[in-house]
Amino acid sequence: MQRHARRALNASCALAACTLAACAAAPAAAPQVSFKAHRVASFRGEPCGVGDFDGDGRPDIVAGDSVYIAPGWKALKFRDVKGEVDAKGMGYLWDFMNLPLDVDGDGRLDVVTCDWFQKCAEWYRNPGPAGGPWQRTLIEENGNFECGDLWDIDGDGKALEILPHVPRTVWYEVVRRPDGSRAFAVHVVSEKPLEYGGGVGDINGDGRPDIIRPNAWFEAPADPRAGAWREHPLALGGAEDGTVDHVPQVWVYDVNADGRNDIITSSAHNRGIYWYEQLKDANAWTRHTIDDSWTQAHSLALADLDADGDLDLVAGKRFLAHNGGDPGAFDPLCVYWYELARGPAPVWTRHTVTAGEGIGSGMNIPVVDLDGDGDLDIVVTGKWGGPVWFENLMR
Repeated sequence: MQRHARRALNASCALAACTLAACAAAPAAAPQVSFKAHRVASFRGEPCGVGDFDGDGRPDIVAGDSVYIAPGWKALKFRDVKGEVDAKGMGYLWDFMNLPLDVDGDGRLDVVTCDWFQKCAEWYRNPGPAGGPWQRTLIEENGNFECGDLWDIDGDGKALEILPHVPRTVWYEVVRRPDGSRAFAVHVVSEKPLEYGGGVGDINGDGRPDIIRPNAWFEAPADPRAGAWREHPLALGGAEDGTVDHVPQVWVYDVNADGRNDIITSSAHNRGIYWYEQLKDANAWTRHTIDDSWTQAHSLALADLDADGDLDLVAGKRFLAHNGGDPGAFDPLCVYWYELARGPAPVWTRHTVTAGEGIGSGMNIPVVDLDGDGDLDIVVTGKWGGPVWFENLMR
């Protein structure tokens, strides 16, 4: 009996050891990404931003005339916004950019905005606990401003500079005046009028952030504030390869993992989300279609949504960008994320965040860890009435 018991115990131990070894050798299951929608408000504006405006350590949302304070999203109105959007989404509010940035250096996030109709960029000072309306300061008047984004243009690793979407190519940074106060400096890259849209990234691999527009990319000098930016030809966003059209954000990323950075963007008002493969010469490109089944992908974001180590694409349909004058303007609204499998033959797999539920995106898509759980969430807004926070349920 004892001999049989020992044999049974040894066999049980051997089986357990094999099972543990098998478990150790088995690859971990890939995390599943899904999203839960939380409606924050029903304000019919088109830009939004995320930042800790009240200093409590939790990210808040700014959209239009209000900051929505986490975690309950209580609206703190800080300004009046001109314009009107009716219940059908027709019309415009005169507000096309909401970027969180500490302009005056007091430790509190302010809001940088722009206005298509008043042809200006401006910023609103956060007064902190004192409350009341936020003081407006003009940055510059520079034609029709569509939107703009925060980028790292000076190469210090911090996205604190602004590339506005205007016909000429300029960028803004906060500088300190001789008296110690802070204000915006406007750096002119090119006076040539170009199509709307733009982005920042190292195109030629020299370690400097370049500026990309639909018609051209501008090679950064050693000193981005004083040197001359060298213009190179480019053609992004057009329906036909080699043609140019209005684009939203332009992202720079090595899609096929060949050591050369590529370009990702879309046609802002027509069909087509594309990546442009950089060939051996930084002035030679091959266009590849990611998705051309829907229109008005007027905002793009690049982020690692599934935590697999490479970046994925988030894109949303803008609601009535030209009050119904664009192809597919009245098609159902949507927001998708495209999972990227990098390699010599990269594959983009589309996943639905929302479709046919009356939710799209406007001028930009913040992708941030809004709830502090370690994964990236998505925030959108638009003339359909938002913002809406899509909670990533992966963790």
